Amino acid sequence: MSFDIKLTTKCDHLIYREQTTIDSDQHTIRTAYPIASIGTVKVYVCGNLIPNTMYNVVNDFNDPTVRVIYLKNRWKSPTDYFEINYLTTINYCNKCLGSGYYDDLSYDTQGNLAVVKDEYLLMQNVEKFTITKITSNPFHQEIGSALESLIGQRVTNISFLISQITSQVTMSLKKLQDFQTQLIKTGREVSLGEQLQAVISVNVTQNPNDPTILNVTVNVVAASGKTVSFEQIIKVRY
Repeated sequence: MSFDIKLTTKCDHLIYREQTTIDSDQHTIRTAYPIASIGTVKVYVCGNLIPNTMYNVVNDFNDPTVRVIYLKNRWKSPTDYFEINYLTTINYCNKCLGSGYYDDLSYDTQGNLAVVKDEYLLMQNVEKFTITKITSNPFHQEIGSALESLIGQRVTNISFLISQITSQVTMSLKKLQDFQTQLIKTGREVSLGEQLQAVISVNVTQNPNDPTILNVTVNVVAASGKTVSFEQIIKVRY
């Protein structure tokens, strides 16, 4: 049975040290994204953390749906720069782009690198074969897809773009199946959980909150009979 380093990490939606400036009233500080939790707000001025007793997080007077940071005393130096830590909502998170997950190394409670196997390994391999830029792996240049070339692409025909994405994902998963078949033929142990049996569906939809974001959902079934799902975000331009 194979295993691999775990890459997918659940996103905390925490915005860290976002740089901003103070409004002309020298009281109000605004964030780029919605503040989801008042208790997570930390304010740094010129790199130094200030006490939370110096400000309140309140609803904006002009727009009660928006939270702002309001300094209790008028800030005397309008040239100072501010950095803000805060928790935002999943739909506005710039780390996971609404998916709830991002790719990074993670560790267990004992400080060891977390690993995945069986169906979790299959899900990670589906991701790797889908998002890896083709020819970028010098040892297996056949692995990957051309999805990377679509990122930031200006969209003129959304239906054609969706068909391109679907085709690239389908071809990359066929490569994964072929790769696993070769491993088995050479005597490598591939568990039923990590073995790709069939692709159930590849769905591409536009994000309802941002039409420049395309959500790609892939559903496959392992040889163990269990279904595995993978989601990927692609950012385009109009």
